[in-house]
Amino acid sequence: MGETPDYLTLDELIDLIDEPNRSACIRILDEHRPLFEMARGSTHNHQTWDGGYIDHVTDGMNFGRHLYPFMMSFGRPLPFSLSDALLVFFLHDLEKPWRILVNEAGDATNREGLSTKEEFKAFREAKLVEYGIMLTSEQLNGLTYVEGEYKDYSSLHRVMNELAAFCHMLDNWCARGWHDYPKAEGDEWIDAGRFRTT
Repeated sequence: MGETPDYLTLDELIDLIDEPNRSACIRILDEHRPLFEMARGSTHNHQTWDGGYIDHVTDGMNFGRHLYPFMMSFGRPLPFSLSDALLVFFLHDLEKPWRILVNEAGDATNREGLSTKEEFKAFREAKLVEYGIMLTSEQLNGLTYVEGEYKDYSSLHRVMNELAAFCHMLDNWCARGWHDYPKAEGDEWIDAGRFRTT
């Protein structure tokens, strides 16, 4: 590659989120860091190792950091900021550290009461209230549809806004294209090795 490494830690990425939500995100991470650094990214499909959750979030936010200026370089307006995208991506899987359980055999399953999209959404919303995170209507749309429109799809009007579409690109690529990244060692994206404090 030959270029200067440009891959930030999750703490550094959160520092790019505007206040007042930056402080709330810092609190969430600080209060739950050991849990976040052990949680898997999913039960089966992406970043399925212990700590894959924080790897998925860190990788996606770094991807967003690089994709945002690329898209701006087309000269077309983006009706959201990089801060908006980083906030939505940080929050989009917030239930996973509490949701995914790993048994003694190493198999991952969903915790009872956290197995449907509706239950995931309710859990995330409760965490937003708990930490005083206030979302604009645009950010809320981004968070609601980061994984797609599903049953809300309509051929009569757009459901997903531009922020949701951008974060959907990040999530879809990191969960399906780079489902086995970042690698603990030898990641082709320089300095993308897994960050752990515990």
